[in-house]
Amino acid sequence: MPSKSKTTIAAFMTELEVRDALTSMLSDQSFKTEPGYTDEELYPDHQAPFIEKHMAYLKGHPKVNPKDYLSNLRIMTKIRT
Repeated sequence: MPSKSKTTIAAFMTELEVRDALTSMLSDQSFKTEPGYTDEELYPDHQAPFIEKHMAYLKGHPKVNPKDYLSNLRIMTKIRT
């Protein structure tokens, strides 16, 4: 079992599973999934696509459990009528 300090996305979910979950959110009209601001030069308009923004966050924060992160993301982006 990996130590807590070296936990990676793969310890919780595979990268493909996370990407699939974000893709399904992107295609579901009941979620607000617009691009987000980034200061990276990779995006000329400084707007990171929804999936790339959240994948980068999870890769940059390996101690975050992606299942919990996705659950919270669904709650925060849900469009309520």
